[in-house]
Amino acid sequence: MKVLQRIAVLFLCVVVSGFGQTNENAFFRISSPSNVVISGFDPVAGTLTCSNAVAGTTNQLQRSYDLSETTNWVDFVQLASSALVVTETIMDLDPPEGMAFIPGGVFQMGDTFGEGDSDEFPVHSVYVSGFYMDKYEVTKALWDEVYNWATNHGYGFYFNNSGSGKATNHPVHTVNWSDCVIWCNARSEMEGRTPCYNPNDGSCDWNANGYRLPTEAEWEKAARGGLNGMRFSWGNFIAHSNANYVSTGDEVYDVSPTHGYHPLYMDGTTPYSSPVGSFAPNGYGLHDMAGNMMEWCWDWHDEEYYASSPSSDPRGALPSANRATRGGNWDYDEGNCRSADRIRSRPTWAYDYVGFRVCRSAE
Repeated sequence: MKVLQRIAVLFLCVVVSGFGQTNENAFFRISSPSNVVISGFDPVAGTLTCSNAVAGTTNQLQRSYDLSETTNWVDFVQLASSALVVTETIMDLDPPEGMAFIPGGVFQMGDTFGEGDSDEFPVHSVYVSGFYMDKYEVTKALWDEVYNWATNHGYGFYFNNSGSGKATNHPVHTVNWSDCVIWCNARSEMEGRTPCYNPNDGSCDWNANGYRLPTEAEWEKAARGGLNGMRFSWGNFIAHSNANYVSTGDEVYDVSPTHGYHPLYMDGTTPYSSPVGSFAPNGYGLHDMAGNMMEWCWDWHDEEYYASSPSSDPRGALPSANRATRGGNWDYDEGNCRSADRIRSRPTWAYDYVGFRVCRSAE
């Protein structure tokens, strides 16, 4: 860790080499409240310590890869203060293979623009504990590897569904929520981990070290990539250069010069999916959090859940008819690609525009 300087007497900035397993330096500073400073960083544990904090407030941590321009600072995560000195894990320089660490922190969940459906309101502050998430949607190749292991080790899937995919490096699709839960348990056991899901009662062990579907709160926090109050993880406008979706041009924020299906992937045979990682990652290193395939989440869907959702690690509404899916897809328009957008679906249904990615609780 190298302390660079105090900026405008308000910030103490730290630099971390190799952030996100790249050769870039990442610089961090506290942008608000102005009295809070970074007093220490542990590069091994990935923990940041802030001093002079006020209990009950949140501190905006910003990140930059280039100090030459003041506009290069972007929001990274909001840290909740509980005491004068607060220590929070903000990164893991050696995450599990294929996964990214999503730092714990507070974010604004819901539609801050007032453009979405009623189930995206009210906008509310949510604290999400740090966790790991797959950088990519589960590919057909990975699905097949685990599926074949599972069916040879006593696992059964819904109607013996083997999943589909346009190619091995494309996301798997036509897998329902129930299949994904079974697959998560199989992948956990295959790697010697403790499965999260109880097949007898359908409950989730949140302390298990196995794989599981993200909650809606985890998914939305991860999808935003550290940017609060934006429509998408990269900003407020979308084009085919950002994601694989159907551009209608009907919304002012859809600025794609090409309309309709994505021209690079519309080959006459649906689904018009794209290879995972075809688009730039968001601020947390995640690809395709908008477009390509919609993704299953753990939660039961409730139109009015946000009005009574817990403020810390919410895990969804009471059981109902539908589970939640997120992220838009190759067959949906720009509005469904917004980070706040919510879609409901029966857990036994499967579509060629719905896939998933998995996460793991931080150990």
